Amino acid sequence: MADEQKEDDQEPSYPGSTVPRREQRYPVSGVYQRYVGLKVKIDEVFVPVILHNFSGSGVLFESSVPFEIGAHADCTISITQALSREIAFAIRVKRCQKKNEAFFVGAAIETVADATWFRVFKEVHDYIMQRKGDVY
Repeated sequence: MADEQKEDDQEPSYPGSTVPRREQRYPVSGVYQRYVGLKVKIDEVFVPVILHNFSGSGVLFESSVPFEIGAHADCTISITQALSREIAFAIRVKRCQKKNEAFFVGAAIETVADATWFRVFKEVHDYIMQRKGDVY
């Protein structure tokens, strides 16, 4: 895994980028990170990560270890208290930028095991975000 940054004008994936996104990102703020879980497995090992945002075509997460640009990884995403199902998908790393002691990794989603459940996940996430002052 390497600490490097790759330029790609089509899909910025890290904080501070000024290139517009192709689609809406769903932010996962600090207070909700305990409810929305992301697991990333690379080289048959799960790496602890913190999900910052996602869309239908990409994710941004924070890791304690760097990822190589172009690396492939298997992921699962879940909303721990709202859905009993984890949604599996595969990513390709597009960016890895070191910030302090962490690495911000932007990746493109290449395949989703169940597109219907992925859409359900986004809708549940939207519902939680709309109720953020009422529920949490």
